[in-house]
Amino acid sequence: MPSDVPDIPVPAQPAYPYKADGVRLRPILPADVRAVNAYRSLPEVARYLPHPPQAMADTELSVSAMVSQQNFTTPGQWLDLAVEHGPSAEVVGEVVLKWDAENWQRGEIGFVFSSDVQGQGVAFAACTAALDMAFEHFSWHRVEGICDARNNKSAALMTRLGMRLEATFVEADWSKGEWITLRHYAILKREWSLLRGHDLPNTTYRTQHAKK
Repeated sequence: MPSDVPDIPVPAQPAYPYKADGVRLRPILPADVRAVNAYRSLPEVARYLPHPPQAMADTELSVSAMVSQQNFTTPGQWLDLAVEHGPSAEVVGEVVLKWDAENWQRGEIGFVFSSDVQGQGVAFAACTAALDMAFEHFSWHRVEGICDARNNKSAALMTRLGMRLEATFVEADWSKGEWITLRHYAILKREWSLLRGHDLPNTTYRTQHAKK
């Protein structure tokens, strides 16, 4: 009896470090914990993150979870990439890509950066590189981004990346003791291709059966 469970393409990872416009993206390593804690522990950085400012023990747990998942094998997974800038290998931020659990052709982008690199174009370059990965290597059709409506810097970054504001959900989530309003942004593969000025290649996959 033929199976009615579809085959899900599983993209190969790009070569790391993934270099673009003065930044390098690579998977998080255990040795990055102190650099990650240096910005995740700051109240101004953690304000719009789902957690409060982190103690070192909290960051150690976060980094351990990131290290345990460094390849996309199943929809629903997260890929947390360290951002390096300039000659140093020290992490100055993270860009996160989430493979949608319900639609394998869709993903989500998230990001957090040290205040030390604000205003230097690092966030834009890193997120541009991550979207290149999402569309060129993973061949996603659509990438979404969500931010707190008060987070004007994240909203401005996604707008600059070419992502459009598609919806505002008023008091849609409970976080840190209050209801928060969320802005949803998105961009399609063909739109990204036009912005980047080149056609995106077809991607070769291996396949696996989806889990019921």
